[in-house]
Amino acid sequence: MAAIMSSMWLFWLLSIIILIAGIMQPPETPYTFVMFVISAGFQAIALPVLAFVSNLQGDRAEKIAKETHDAVMKELSILREENATLKTLVENQKSRK
Repeated sequence: MAAIMSSMWLFWLLSIIILIAGIMQPPETPYTFVMFVISAGFQAIALPVLAFVSNLQGDRAEKIAKETHDAVMKELSILREENATLKTLVENQKSRK
């Protein structure tokens, strides 16, 4: 449901429906025109656009989190190798004494 609500197809579909509704029953006064634009434009058309942009931001955040995780795991493997090397050096020093 979220994928459908955030699609650009829904944006264009709602845009066409709203334009058809405005042509079939045009607003009579400036007040009704403003109310039509606000209710139709901002509520129906803006919601898919906001969801679409939100999904793009979520994808970017997920990519950054994955890159950070990969860098931390690489650093951890390097530290484990260094720790193993230090342990062998310490054991060698203890055995010499």
